Amino acid sequence: MLIDDDVIEFANKEMSNVVLSLDGRQEVHDRFRVDYNGKGSYEKIIPKFQKLVEQRGGKDYYMRGTFTHHNVDFTEDIFHMADLGFTELSMEPVVCPPLDPYALTEEDLPKLKEQYEILAKEMIKRDNEGKGFTFYHYMLDLENGPCIYKRITG
Repeated sequence: MLIDDDVIEFANKEMSNVVLSLDGRQEVHDRFRVDYNGKGSYEKIIPKFQKLVEQRGGKDYYMRGTFTHHNVDFTEDIFHMADLGFTELSMEPVVCPPLDPYALTEEDLPKLKEQYEILAKEMIKRDNEGKGFTFYHYMLDLENGPCIYKRITG
């Protein structure tokens, strides 16, 4: 929320990689990501994120989201991010106590598995159309992918 021209300039000059947090569609993002007045932050951050990425000049960044029980259809959030022009994407499962209302449940698993199939097919389709994007959980590059330490120990 505090990204301004000075932050963009500094990040693009000094940082080799930038991680931006967006949970996806506006209604999904605004559920948990609110400002000090309790208002959703989506409309404020999207133009800032787009400007930062546009001005990076090809330097590394990625958009990181979280899927919860409320958005087990997380591919819609990934596709939304891609449609906004972001090409480096990651979507992580929520980590929380099992009784939290946004915790993933055993009943969510079939839908989640289905989402990964939908994602793979859509990625191939978009890549063939020249509108591809990277989804970091599908990267097999142990040397250059994000979270290298997690990948090696995994």
